[in-house]
Amino acid sequence: MKVLHLVSNRKLTGPVDPAIRLARALYELNADSRIAVGRERPGHGPIDDLVRVRGLEPITDLCLPKHRKLLVNRADVKCLCRRLEADPVDVIHAHLDNAHGVAVRARQALERALRLQPRSRRPLVVRSLYDDEAPRSSLRYRWLYARESDGVFVHGEEVRRVVIERFRLPEDRVVKLDGAVSSECFHPREPGDDLREALGIPREAIVVGVVARIQRHRRFEFLLEAMRRVMEEVPEVVLLILGRGTHAREIALDGAKKLGISDRVVLPGYVGGEDYVKALACFDIKVFLVPGSDGTCRAVREAMATGIPVVASRRGLLPEIVRDGTDGLITDEAPEPLYRAIRKLATEPALRREMGQNALRRAREDFSLRRQAELVLDAYRRWLDVR
Repeated sequence: MKVLHLVSNRKLTGPVDPAIRLARALYELNADSRIAVGRERPGHGPIDDLVRVRGLEPITDLCLPKHRKLLVNRADVKCLCRRLEADPVDVIHAHLDNAHGVAVRARQALERALRLQPRSRRPLVVRSLYDDEAPRSSLRYRWLYARESDGVFVHGEEVRRVVIERFRLPEDRVVKLDGAVSSECFHPREPGDDLREALGIPREAIVVGVVARIQRHRRFEFLLEAMRRVMEEVPEVVLLILGRGTHAREIALDGAKKLGISDRVVLPGYVGGEDYVKALACFDIKVFLVPGSDGTCRAVREAMATGIPVVASRRGLLPEIVRDGTDGLITDEAPEPLYRAIRKLATEPALRREMGQNALRRAREDFSLRRQAELVLDAYRRWLDVR
């Protein structure tokens, strides 16, 4: 089976790396899986090297901007149509909105060029939705989803229900996937195989960790107030914030200083690569309140794969990812309930270990790349049979 993945973004954000990893996982299942990612112009792009690190060779003659651009999209449609004529594929898998539109228009151009009958050996166009909400019912989205898409992958049951109802799709054309995590990168580590020493965090500290861009809308004021109260009762608690942002000093550093807890807040900024994995291993508890550009909340699943219990809000897909009382605690977005949830895990080490083990078990069973790729491949086959 030949699959062409289109990712319309040239920055390593949100769904981009999961899409690349899925393309590679399908390749390992013997699919002829190829990928094109966004770039300013045909040629070398800023994330081509990541595609190669993942074990694939990127297609470089498409631009695939994040947002619709008339002239660039028109050139991409022509280029993709020529590519499909010369080297037909079974499935075009679009991973972001503009890629979806380019895929559909390229298939229409192919049908005109080859005078194909409506369902005669034309490639499927399928879409992965990474948002925690279904697309609105606009004219464009009704055209893309209801009329031109052969299948849709979503990451939440509620999103699936709304997509089916809103676009009047058959249930078997909308498949719910769990987000995947690389177990090679994210797994429990032995004490010392982390960044505690480098970050100046005592070995005996109880580390409450956050991975997020430091922005006003992500409720850092609630977290800091909750942490102030926890720190008053549990002296060994430390807050570790992994991330950066335009207002990081004002929100995090000045906010902690005003509350008198700045000496127990560690803010190393952005941490990437192997250092990120080791920094994550410092956590005893992970807090996640507001999803960012990745609605699938990958940072939560990475923590769970490392054996860390999670305190999460009720937003988006979080209650589906974190089973309340099993893998962690689901709480309201306010200082008082957040304080109670963090304090409970900070003061009950046996419960913390139990929830961490449950989170690890769930990650291994439900969040594996191979399992995700097998489900995707099975859906491709079913939709091809329907065609």
